[in-house]
Amino acid sequence: MDGIGQSLGIIFSLGGLGVLFIGALLGIVIGALPGLGPSIGLSLLIPFTYTMSPELSMLLMISLYVSAEYGGSISAILLSTPGTAAAAATAIDGYAMAQKGRANEAISISLTASTVGGILGGLALLLLAMPLASLALRFGPAGYFAAGLFGLTSVAALSGGSLVKGLLCAALGLALATVGIDPIAGTPRFTFGHFELYEGVPFLASLIGLFAVSEAFALAEKHARGMGMDKSGVGHVFMSARLWRETWRSMLSGSVIGTVLGILPGVGGNIACWVARDYARARSRQPEAFGSGEPNGVAAPEASNNATVGGALVPMLALGVPGSPTTAIMMGALIMHGLHPGPQLFAEQPALVYSILFGVILAALVQYVVGSLFLPILARTVLLPDGVIAAGILCFAVLGAFAIRNLMFDVWLTMAFGVLGYLMKKFAFPVAPVILAMVLGYLIESNYRTALVSSRGDYRVFLTDPISVLFLMLSLASILIPIWRARSARGRRGRDAVA
Repeated sequence: MDGIGQSLGIIFSLGGLGVLFIGALLGIVIGALPGLGPSIGLSLLIPFTYTMSPELSMLLMISLYVSAEYGGSISAILLSTPGTAAAAATAIDGYAMAQKGRANEAISISLTASTVGGILGGLALLLLAMPLASLALRFGPAGYFAAGLFGLTSVAALSGGSLVKGLLCAALGLALATVGIDPIAGTPRFTFGHFELYEGVPFLASLIGLFAVSEAFALAEKHARGMGMDKSGVGHVFMSARLWRETWRSMLSGSVIGTVLGILPGVGGNIACWVARDYARARSRQPEAFGSGEPNGVAAPEASNNATVGGALVPMLALGVPGSPTTAIMMGALIMHGLHPGPQLFAEQPALVYSILFGVILAALVQYVVGSLFLPILARTVLLPDGVIAAGILCFAVLGAFAIRNLMFDVWLTMAFGVLGYLMKKFAFPVAPVILAMVLGYLIESNYRTALVSSRGDYRVFLTDPISVLFLMLSLASILIPIWRARSARGRRGRDAVA
């Protein structure tokens, strides 16, 4: 109970409420700018949280995460250009509503549904994280290795159109995770004489480079958008009673779908929003209205999108396995503070854990308040030229890379990762598995080798531990299911071509 009291004291302090509001403002703006999103936003934010307490830094990141997931719907509705990948489902009916002069209604539905989804996802996190953490205390080294492998394979399999590319990127991340001091032998490896690499490849440099700098390079090569919006089209953002009655069922179903799919590592809002939209369409009395400005086509994916935030934090806190690329970044931030997510965190840092559990719910409420008050102004940020956005990202990236260790080595490394990330995007290689593998690399390697040492080199230890067997089977399924789906799709296309 002391942890609950301390966490509430932190959240409702001037600093706690301040970071929640700042995070919501930044998150809505970052989410609304096409091409950015919560992952890039958090990667740029981490250096500025390094001197903050872990509780306040997590509150700031959670608030930005929640609000950025919502912010993507603003440009999706007003410009038919999703600010985040998960907002693509919202753009279909949201933009159609805006074209019919119903932009206010679409924005109000999006904001309300995102808030409902965020609250329900936060409640699920509050109810599920602690029981799962208690279960995780029974994990041995073999079980932790298999759990980390499952988190890695599922994200690699679901992060892009090509399973092979996803697994190759995960392998690259694991290779980078081996740089530094050997966790078992204690000797340097793959440092090539650079003392700057003794602690491993700087996580912040790789994170900012792969996500933020690569996006800045991509934005810099684009032409100016040349697109405008009706600035008077965004006014009040409060839903009418009629819209409530029309959409509340879709909000509820979308929240449940988003929470469940968010808990599964690697699924996230990109998939959950489409599943929620398809479900709402299937149960609608007028499914043909979807695509032409149906309010439920906005409510369902937006509720699902924000509900995945709470769901994705469940495996991160309970198992130490990030449920999404964004939670992997948050996990990296905790590691930079000297903390390791997992069941031990509940016993060692109860105030931090409860700050996160309650913070998701409070962040959703703050997002609604900030959106209601400032959205007519924040919505105009979608008009910023790509060159301005790119220059701003590069400035913050250089400052952030240099700030942690005051080494130019980190700045040059950040730029190198930026070039790598840019080339990966050019050739359709997913970036997320690289970061996830770097975060999970220590967990996977150390527990794999510990299990072998404790069993005197007997590999059967991974097949006799029931938890290990369960996660190994899930890992195999996460690889085989996309292969089966791809083959089925090719077979259907072949049959259609013959017909």
